Amino acid sequence: MHEIDLSQLDLNLLLVLYALLQERNVTNAGKKIGLSQSATSHALQRLRQVFNDPLLVRSKKDMLLTPCGLSLLEPLEKILLNIEQLIQPTVFEPKTALGTIGLAVSDYATVLILPMVLKEISQQAPQLNIECHIWRGETLDNLRNGAINLGLGVPKLPETEEFKSQKLFVEDFVCIVRADHPITQTDLTVESYLALPHGSVTPINVIPIKGHLDNVFSNLGVKRRVMLKTPHFLSVPMIAEQTDLIFTLPRRIAMQFAQYTNVAILEPPIELGQYDYLMIWHQRYHEDPLHIWLRSLIVSQTQDFETKSKNY
Repeated sequence: MHEIDLSQLDLNLLLVLYALLQERNVTNAGKKIGLSQSATSHALQRLRQVFNDPLLVRSKKDMLLTPCGLSLLEPLEKILLNIEQLIQPTVFEPKTALGTIGLAVSDYATVLILPMVLKEISQQAPQLNIECHIWRGETLDNLRNGAINLGLGVPKLPETEEFKSQKLFVEDFVCIVRADHPITQTDLTVESYLALPHGSVTPINVIPIKGHLDNVFSNLGVKRRVMLKTPHFLSVPMIAEQTDLIFTLPRRIAMQFAQYTNVAILEPPIELGQYDYLMIWHQRYHEDPLHIWLRSLIVSQTQDFETKSKNY
């Protein structure tokens, strides 16, 4: 069997060969693929050299396929079809999506964002699994290597184009205390706010609340007593219900707590600023259809957060 030098073969030659085998006429084959008769004839000569076979021979009307040419027709059709499918844009169907998506989140996101996102995933992509990871020092490395696919929070990103991000919403601060706390019966002033024992939530590498608030107080030249420091949001309403502590929290999670626990929300007497809450991913997943769909879903489920917080 003649050994073919694949370096002499390219996709254009295969397209010409397929047209020739189908049309069995150089002129018609050239018209079919947009080549002149001379260019098609030249390509046929190259193909004959590659396969060491005439492939087509002249007859009274058109050309006849040699046994070699005839044997190439069916496999060539399959090859070209596979190539066409390979380069066609992937059509993503959520209902058939499989696999596991790794999310880097704090309990803020698992309480506030994950429930409604999971509701939509269970309806639209019922075979897709979600695995949550807390933010750690190696989380960005895990985003690089694909162990984690998406992050929600406010991490410090390196100043490169390696990571992509999108703002989901703007967050600000409110205070919560137990519903029957004496401070709820009076106006919360700077003096009364600073006089109370404070609880501080400091999720590592996600939302620099403590650092942000301490900077605000430092710039104002005031101090607060932080009786409790915790890395978790979820314990806050239970602790607040049982103590005189005042917690300064992101507004949206405080509103969530107020719906289900016996706490009151107070506007802080000091302007504490705000921050952007982000969705972060590595550039390797930027054009992936599954990840595009998931990011779009998360955006759609958080886009009305601004309205909800303003209506509070």
